[in-house]
Amino acid sequence: MKKRFTFKCWNCPRTYTSLRELTDQQQLLVACPYCNAQAVVDLQPFRKEKKNVLRGKGSEEQSLGYEFQFPNILPTQKPG
Repeated sequence: MKKRFTFKCWNCPRTYTSLRELTDQQQLLVACPYCNAQAVVDLQPFRKEKKNVLRGKGSEEQSLGYEFQFPNILPTQKPG
């Protein structure tokens, strides 16, 4: 499923949006439409483990995988 993200260019101070599909990759490659600078977005800091706590005598936690929790504007970095 595709989602629209807002990025802040590492090269110029402008923000832009782009429609992207999230995959198992930990990085997105984007290009700023204003200055044409290539950029990398690291998704690892925004990946959080999703847990489910079962109430009972043992109070066990189960890991349900991962989900992303993104800020409104994703920072970009110079590739390389």
